[in-house]
Amino acid sequence: MADEAALLREHRIDVVVTKDSGGDATAAKLTAAREAGAPVVVVRRPALPDRVSAVPDVAGVLERLGFSPGR
Repeated sequence: MADEAALLREHRIDVVVTKDSGGDATAAKLTAAREAGAPVVVVRRPALPDRVSAVPDVAGVLERLGFSPGR
């Protein structure tokens, strides 16, 4: 936390932009920003696409990609 606060001061950071990683490493950064009165912008991860079912072999992959035999 002390290192994060020092970083904010030394570089005169007045806004913090961070990704939403969900890890503990971000906690000190957020606390330091709050104590410094700096706004925080958290960028969320994009939604994951629906999962595509697995294919058993190369022919299945080619079919899934729209390739037909003989092309």
